[in-house]
Amino acid sequence: MKTTKKIHKLIGLIVALAASTASLCCNDHILKKEKNIKDLKADLTTTRPMEERKIAKNIAIKNDGINYNETFIPKTNSSGFRVLTVRLTVYWAKGGDTDADSRRLRSSTGYTLKQGDSIAVDPRIIPYQKEVIIPNVGLVRAVDTGTAVREKKASNGKLPVIDVFFTHKKDAIAFANAYPKIVKVAVLN
Repeated sequence: MKTTKKIHKLIGLIVALAASTASLCCNDHILKKEKNIKDLKADLTTTRPMEERKIAKNIAIKNDGINYNETFIPKTNSSGFRVLTVRLTVYWAKGGDTDADSRRLRSSTGYTLKQGDSIAVDPRIIPYQKEVIIPNVGLVRAVDTGTAVREKKASNGKLPVIDVFFTHKKDAIAFANAYPKIVKVAVLN
């Protein structure tokens, strides 16, 4: 009789614990808001440049969507972005081995080049003024182009090229040496 009471008590505790766990899981699911591309863009644009870089280091773009901040943003017809595999290169304004327009911070579209904001693209693939999310870089804008970019020289004609702008050559080279050269990017609609 005593053993039966203990078993019933133990079963009661297990049921209570299971109900409590289920309740917590359900409440946690209710509190956790699904993220979308607008949320990610807002996070990237409302932070300071150093914080944006930290966020950008935690972005993983895959063919089927974006992993961000322990959340997956799926790529669908209405998700607001498309995914491209590209070859990343770098260019700069100061430090030698650059062209006159870059030295003057002048893009081919007339936009003033800014580190952390400007990229050169082939406008037939990524139209000018489109925003692009690049892992380890953040949210940037397509404002420039160049012959090597349009001809896909860095990828031997195989992949689109995105040239990331830096103010100083040393920063550009450090970035190029530290991060992957072939990446997936999200081009925002």
